[in-house]
Formats: sequence, structure tokens, C-alpha cells
Amino acid sequence: MSLPEGSALGTLTDRELLLMVYSKVDMIAKSQTDIESRVRVLEAQNNRTLGLMAATGGGSGAVAGGVVAVVMKLLGGFG
Repeated sequence: MSLPEGSALGTLTDRELLLMVYSKVDMIAKSQTDIESRVRVLEAQNNRTLGLMAATGGGSGAVAGGVVAVVMKLLGGFG
């Protein structure tokens, strides 16, 4: 809601000013909710990516550990 044509802030009634303030607050609240929902989507994608990276890294570490253990066993490293 913007100022009516040909009027200034001093010529508006208290009710009109309150209505303008409420409409601005409502728009800000809707924008905040929209931003929060967008951030939640990005956060979920980030968490999923981190989980996949951790699983891949853990699996790679387990395979590498197994290979090293077999090589050490074949070379007599475990006595």
C-alpha cells in the first residue's frame, strides 16, 4: 500500500498509517518465510552431499585398509 495520490504523511489518519504499516510488515513476513524455505532446500542438498562424501570416503578408507593389510600379510609384516 502506498500513499494515496496528492497526499503526504501528515495528511493521513492514524488508521490509514496503521494499515500502511501492517501491509509492509505482512510483506516482510512473507519474504522472510520465502527465504527460510529456500534456505531449507539448500541446506538439505548440502547435508545430502556431505553424507555422500562421508560414505564414499569411509568406503575408500576401508578398501585401502584392506589392501594394505593383505599386502602386509603377504610381505610378512604382521609377524
